Amino acid sequence: MIKKKEVTLHRYSSKRSIDYDLPVEQLEFTRLPKEIVEKDASDPLKHFIIIKARGEDAGFFELDESEDRKKYSDNPKALLLRGFSVNPKFQGRGIATGSIYALPEFMEEAFSNFDEVVLGVNARNIPAQRLYQKAGFEDTGRRIMRTKGEHYVMSLSIRKTK
Repeated sequence: MIKKKEVTLHRYSSKRSIDYDLPVEQLEFTRLPKEIVEKDASDPLKHFIIIKARGEDAGFFELDESEDRKKYSDNPKALLLRGFSVNPKFQGRGIATGSIYALPEFMEEAFSNFDEVVLGVNARNIPAQRLYQKAGFEDTGRRIMRTKGEHYVMSLSIRKTK
């Protein structure tokens, strides 16, 4: 098991690639990092984040400040978390939970103009819902219909410590 403090978040650099496959059952709820980067690389409002565990690239997600976030929150200082995944060779070792726990500190350092992270989690994706709740996300009560079904909107407040 990897300790929470051993999981860190870093901005993606195009000088390196984050490439792994996911099981079919996970691809129902997210996309591969490589696909997300290819689709959104030219958009300055989409920020790619690498999850590292003990110095190795272990996962990926995107923080989105585009107009899409307004579907999830009325807060102009919210970022939308999307495309979250952990490399299967690292799954089951606490990395997903550790990455969400690392998010507030990372946000304060890298995205200090924002004070909330929101996300939509598919109503059928119970493991992801549990992960987000365990790490401090709260169900806002807002629901969004997407192509793969109903999504629960969850929110994490980023408390400024500085």
